[in-house]
Amino acid sequence: MSHKYRQKAFSAMEVAKKAFFFTRDRLLYILGSCCQKSKTQPEHIGGSNMEEKKYIGRREQTGFLVGLSGQNMVYSLIGASFFTYFMTDIALFPALVVSVLLIVMKVWDGVNDPIVGSFIDKHTFKNGEKLRPFLRYTPLPVGIFTVLLFVVFSTKEELLWLRVSYFVIMYICWDLAYTVQDVSIWGITAAVSPNSNERDRFVQWARTIGSCVYSAFSTVIPMALEMIANATGASMALMALVFALIFGLGGSMLSYRCYAAQERIHVVQEVQQQSLWESFSLLFKNKMLLLVTLANLLGALGFGANLVTYFFKYEIAADFLGENSLIGALGLSTIYYIMTGLPGFLGMLAADKIKKWCHGYVNALIVMQVCNILARIAAYFIGFEGKNLWFAMAVIGLGGIPLGAAAIAQTAIFCDSIDYMEWKTGKRTEGITFSMQTSFTKISSGITAGLATLALHLLHYKPIEGASTYLGTQSAAFDRWIWPLVILTPAIASLLYIVPLLFIRYTPAQRAQVEQELKARRAATDSQNT
Repeated sequence: MSHKYRQKAFSAMEVAKKAFFFTRDRLLYILGSCCQKSKTQPEHIGGSNMEEKKYIGRREQTGFLVGLSGQNMVYSLIGASFFTYFMTDIALFPALVVSVLLIVMKVWDGVNDPIVGSFIDKHTFKNGEKLRPFLRYTPLPVGIFTVLLFVVFSTKEELLWLRVSYFVIMYICWDLAYTVQDVSIWGITAAVSPNSNERDRFVQWARTIGSCVYSAFSTVIPMALEMIANATGASMALMALVFALIFGLGGSMLSYRCYAAQERIHVVQEVQQQSLWESFSLLFKNKMLLLVTLANLLGALGFGANLVTYFFKYEIAADFLGENSLIGALGLSTIYYIMTGLPGFLGMLAADKIKKWCHGYVNALIVMQVCNILARIAAYFIGFEGKNLWFAMAVIGLGGIPLGAAAIAQTAIFCDSIDYMEWKTGKRTEGITFSMQTSFTKISSGITAGLATLALHLLHYKPIEGASTYLGTQSAAFDRWIWPLVILTPAIASLLYIVPLLFIRYTPAQRAQVEQELKARRAATDSQNT
């Protein structure tokens, strides 16, 4: 080996060595923080919690949570694995076409969402608000386009180009309306109170209720749809449209109630972003936001969750729950999601305690992912033969208890990043920040669904209907790989998710300092205006 290549190899080894020791030290710091006895770390400066001014009334919070429940009813039709099943087995798009469609649509999301967020940050209504008015204008378009998205006017092979074109147009229209609404809903959580502790509690309730509604409807809807279709003899396409009317249009009408939330932190007109480019450029100065976004994109590689329905349909006997059962693959998938996801509700309720135990939400997110990794490795080795499947699902559910608080932790970190950007630049970035949350949520679901359908294509999957038994009807590759893909890809994704979080260093003391200085600045600005 020449001297030149030896130098390059030595340099690469040095970089790898530094990265290893950095990661080791960071993990040891987190472990030490979690294991030591609770210290009296000030969440804020200048008084106890009893002295903090409260801004959010109970009626306001209840109204917002009701509206948020409606919005999650809508997204439960599109954001969960049922949407992939709808495309492959109800609308009868070929698996490869579905894979390409989902990936292309999510690339569109990646371009569209930050532009929408930048526009929201730049624009201010006459009453001085930039977020709240959108909560009044967006629900109806979201509901209409949700229904149109589930219209299956034909399944003929020769009309595939027309069906795909219609679907893409409806999705783009739905996506634009939904993005504006979603950015405004979550953006207002950062502006609903200048008190960061009160804001954290508001976010905790919002994420808990929203996640519970989404989880409940995304698991129950497929099971109910299948059971009603089997009992009545109605086509799955017709039942999907009926459910879109009930939960899509109905949920969007309910989301009007989000307008109850008040926007208490207003932008300072003199320093507000003057152009879309200025709003967009602030994104690249927000290190916390970028790292959490990267973590979520890496987490999207856990596409096994979207293969659960296919696993139960083709690998589990039809009489698994007894002979003549109306519960099929969609119903068994619902049971799986309940057993593995419902325990996470306990994590949501304990989010604040988890944060204190781990000394911050960033450390808490890392601990959550480690628990998920260990649980899934154990479940894989337990297997799915006979009753082992129940034990495997139970283990995943137990390991997922802390993971239930992940969405709460991420939203709280986003709110902190908005305060930090205001402290650093004088500009608030609710629009671009929560457009990135919306963007990575949709891009992640698209990547997950796209990889899942690509995996189905590589495993030579063929949709089969009307068989007396589905066992043994798929390829040998499908039978061999479907279980490890379902169970282990989320564990690999959790491992990758941890890496960007190791580079976030925003302590409770820094948070308290930023909040206190922002209060002083806002008070000075208010006194000048009066």
